[in-house]
Amino acid sequence: MSEDSIPYGIPIPGVRILIPSGAGAPGFAGIVRCLRKLPDVYIAAGDSREYVYGSQLADAFEVVPSSQDEQIYVEKVVAMCKEHKIQVVLPITTRELGLLSKHKKNIEDSADCKVVVSELEGLTVANNKGLLYEFAWNHGFRVPGFAVISGRESFVLEAHGLGISHRMLCFKPVLGNGSRGFGRVIPDAGESGDWMEEKAGVLPMTLEEWRVRIPESLGEGQELLLSVYLTGAEYSVDMLCDRGKVIFCIPRSRDKMIGGISVAGTFVKNESLIAECCRLAELLELDGPVGMQWREDESGECYLLEINPRLQGTTSVLELAGLNLPMAAVKMALGLGNYKGRTGINDGIDFEWGRSFVRYWEECLLLDR
Repeated sequence: MSEDSIPYGIPIPGVRILIPSGAGAPGFAGIVRCLRKLPDVYIAAGDSREYVYGSQLADAFEVVPSSQDEQIYVEKVVAMCKEHKIQVVLPITTRELGLLSKHKKNIEDSADCKVVVSELEGLTVANNKGLLYEFAWNHGFRVPGFAVISGRESFVLEAHGLGISHRMLCFKPVLGNGSRGFGRVIPDAGESGDWMEEKAGVLPMTLEEWRVRIPESLGEGQELLLSVYLTGAEYSVDMLCDRGKVIFCIPRSRDKMIGGISVAGTFVKNESLIAECCRLAELLELDGPVGMQWREDESGECYLLEINPRLQGTTSVLELAGLNLPMAAVKMALGLGNYKGRTGINDGIDFEWGRSFVRYWEECLLLDR
């Protein structure tokens, strides 16, 4: 199948894309590699830090203010879109999604471009793990036993309620970004395994050890999602959605992780998991690239862990097996690719299910522009 046939539609030479932040993220290089399959593509990129490897992979790079400063961040995105004549804004980091969705119409009208992001209502639920677990539970999806905690006292209380006496728990900020803030709670020190044989990572600690580390009170928006820690097979699912309608849905196992990043896995055609992902995306009316993460319990039942309503860092590996999802997302944003007439999931691709993949790092010397 040629690059210009279904599922990617007609060629769009010279398309101009902005990745507003994340040029220093591990997945940036793979996403750029996928986008380079577009003829004569122009990629502008940003990051809150000046010296990042992605500055050398993009056609243009600028330091972008943190999205925590809403007005300055949006003004910078609009300015970059105008300066670089951007057609598609393609975000790859979680923190900026809410602002881009909130100001989507303003950015599109001001800079005559398309912003690839879900509408704010569904995005707000998908991005907040506490809201997501409540939503999923109320709509019949499996989620681990959970509680949202606001500080030290509720952490200890809810940990006992979730069964820390006989099983492991874990926690993560409800508004987490990547693997930041993730922790594991074990019943006692003897459950931590042979840590001297393991590589550096998240060190499991007992409830008492965590109790002295958790602040007495967490600030607004800094609550933690405390949940039962599942030990079965883990899956990440890469999707492309058109306002809730799922175009592509590719599950892959997470066979090896480094710092929360998938570095090995296998593409798994799990029809029941695909169906669950599609139902959830439709209920939330998600739009554009979406990632979902699931994990099995000891009996093999699959539970929802989180949603990343954006391109995931490991999405680029799909291109090796037959689906260039970043490129498809750009073409869909521009109204190309014959997506509206699709009646089935994963139509039009000859995907190599069952293939395994590995990822590795590559060095880059930063040069003055």
